[in-house]
Amino acid sequence: MTEPTTENGRVVGHVHGRFQPFHDGHLAYCTWAARECDELLVGITNADPSHVRREDADPDRDDPRNNPFRYYERHRMVTDALAAADLGVQVRVLPFPINRPELWESYAPADAVHFLRVLEAWHEVKADRLRDAGRTVRTTQATRRVSGTGLRDAMAAGDDSWRASVPAAVARVVDDIDGVRRVQRLYERGE
Repeated sequence: MTEPTTENGRVVGHVHGRFQPFHDGHLAYCTWAARECDELLVGITNADPSHVRREDADPDRDDPRNNPFRYYERHRMVTDALAAADLGVQVRVLPFPINRPELWESYAPADAVHFLRVLEAWHEVKADRLRDAGRTVRTTQATRRVSGTGLRDAMAAGDDSWRASVPAAVARVVDDIDGVRRVQRLYERGE
């Protein structure tokens, strides 16, 4: 198979996730992809509330409790964490409407290599959808799982253990935006 490249011969990689919040598992995911490309696009899904749709393969992903952080806050988390990690390639952070395939071309070049860490059935569904759309996909099985749900549950309970599973830059953003309190309010309201 010929390696997809940009016009100047560089491989553009693409990863994506909700990053609610960006955690150490996400950092490992980006690090893996960065080793395989010359430029890395990091797509933040559920960036625009109008693009969020119910997903049978992951039925809780549209629940407000599972999406407490706004796009610009997650952009800051990802940008700050990856800048501190220095992945060795150019990194660009942008939205990626995974639930809207008709818009993908506007957010990620058709010749990008989509990297996915497979942890659950939803990740396989996304890989298949990307392949069905003619996209190049590379997957790897994750060896360590950090759960965004677990981190949000800890925040909701007032348990600071979530801090041990996120880059320091992410903890600073969560603190700056009073993110723990926001998560707690969402859980209290049952939203």
